[in-house]
Amino acid sequence: MIGNVVFPENYGSVIAVALGAIPVLGFIHGSITGSLRKPAKVPYPHSYATVEQCNSNAKAEQFNCAQRAHANFLENAPQTMLFTLVAGLKYPNLAAGLGFAWLVLRSLFLYGYVYSGKPQGRGRYLGGFFWFAQAGLWGLTLFGVAKPMISWL
Repeated sequence: MIGNVVFPENYGSVIAVALGAIPVLGFIHGSITGSLRKPAKVPYPHSYATVEQCNSNAKAEQFNCAQRAHANFLENAPQTMLFTLVAGLKYPNLAAGLGFAWLVLRSLFLYGYVYSGKPQGRGRYLGGFFWFAQAGLWGLTLFGVAKPMISWL
């Protein structure tokens, strides 16, 4: 208990996923993207290779896929971390499980996007089911935690 907030006994697993594993996956994304920048011949501060660069250098296309996977991760990670932490206040095991599933699926998304060799990054569909885990966390947060606390919901 901190202040008036009572944390479930097994809330540590929620914290481990939301504040430990998700940031580690972000670091992995950044490392992969950074390692592909030089072979792609994309100088700083440019974020992506041009179409011409991609047509002449397969590493440029791979870099763009890594960069887009990383950007998509950054678009989704903060809310997923928050929803995991909030949902975990009432449903710690389920929130940690969904957060872990999200991590596994996001890892497959990254792998498929960058290393599958499928055109236009279609390999990302391998982990596209991360949306289901993310939606589960949204639902637990909104209907399981927020709704009982807010009278107008």
